[in-house]
Amino acid sequence: MSPLRRSLSAGLLGLTVSGCQAPLDSFAPVTTQGQSIVGLFTLALAISALIFLLVIVVLTVVLVRFRARPGDEEPPQVEGNQRLEIGWTAAPALILAVMFVLTLRTMTSVNASPPSALRVRVIGHQWWWEYQYPDLGIVTANELHLPAGTPAQLELTGADVIHSFWVPQFGWKRDTIPGKINLLPVQIDQPGIYDGACTEYCGTQHAWMRIRVVGQSPSDFDAWVQQQRTPALPPSGDLASRGQSLYLSNTCVNCHTIQGTPSNGRVGPDLTHVGSRSLIGSGVLANTPDNLARWIHNPHDIKPGVLMPDYRTLSNDDVRALAAYLEGLK
Repeated sequence: MSPLRRSLSAGLLGLTVSGCQAPLDSFAPVTTQGQSIVGLFTLALAISALIFLLVIVVLTVVLVRFRARPGDEEPPQVEGNQRLEIGWTAAPALILAVMFVLTLRTMTSVNASPPSALRVRVIGHQWWWEYQYPDLGIVTANELHLPAGTPAQLELTGADVIHSFWVPQFGWKRDTIPGKINLLPVQIDQPGIYDGACTEYCGTQHAWMRIRVVGQSPSDFDAWVQQQRTPALPPSGDLASRGQSLYLSNTCVNCHTIQGTPSNGRVGPDLTHVGSRSLIGSGVLANTPDNLARWIHNPHDIKPGVLMPDYRTLSNDDVRALAAYLEGLK
């Protein structure tokens, strides 16, 4: 697919994620916070609909019953109606007071985060996401893993420009701003895969700055934590071993980290367990050996403007060896 067609496809998918064509279940909240927000929104929508219906009914009755007919005289002029004026002033004031109290309660519950909440530092980069678990000693990229039924506190910030972290099924979103931390408490109610996107234009590949949240059972999350804490395993097989040598002898080590090796760059995503991720390029491709080889060879053909350099000077065999090594990092 050409870069232009890929960009157009990304734009259309972005519109879908934004709600133009997405199925309703894509927006059903799966977090406690999202359910609180949707409950308040539904109540406000219902009250608004009732007021709208009341206005339409009264207006229709007045237009039909009191319409002017041929030969009618000038109707008597009435000035003021104290009961009516009190009623149409008190009723909106009461509704606003109730909504104000309910809004404050919802804000309090949504922003609440217990001290025991799982902390995750979410850092927006052009154009990928970094996830740090400071209490667990884990750093990963592009796929956010969270345990279902456990409170989590997402600490959002930006590395370069303003991004916006939005997973529709979370029920709300927050911006990631360089030099500032915005808090986004979430508690996923059930395991599942929840996709989202950056919703603040942040440059050329804004449309391909996707988010994938993996909600797991507590036991599965604990197993994932243990896996992530394990340094990269030595390559198995001649092809992967050759790929590791190529990786360590090229500029890859200046940008990426692979625990257990001399590679400790901090510019690009942590690759210690890149082979276990379902997507590469922050959602632009499925993580397969062929796609990874294409990405290594020339990422600009897949994601124009990406900051990663191409490796077109390497032979096809070298690229396949690099892909085999990285795919083995589970």
